[in-house]
Amino acid sequence: MAQELQEQVKQALMDQSFRADTLAQLEKDFQRCGLTLNTTDLNNLLFAIETCLSKVSSTELQQLIYLIDIPESLFLSISRKDTFHSELSEVILMREALKVYLRTQFSAP
Repeated sequence: MAQELQEQVKQALMDQSFRADTLAQLEKDFQRCGLTLNTTDLNNLLFAIETCLSKVSSTELQQLIYLIDIPESLFLSISRKDTFHSELSEVILMREALKVYLRTQFSAP
């Protein structure tokens, strides 16, 4: 993701309404893989994602990564790290937030 766009998405995540839309997108995509993201706390999305990821099977994780459209090269680069679940949670949050951000940018009148 281009640096400027990434900064815009991070800035948008400061807004409570945008976080709520991002949570809805996360829940939708997780549910499409048969996973449940158990949170209503908009301030702890990363923790909720990480908690869910730590409980999924390898197959479910691969389905989620494919559905959310995380590049395989990025997934493989962080899969070897001790902080795998934490870093993957950040990548997933940013990707889902990007979807919401782009949808709001292109659907505005």
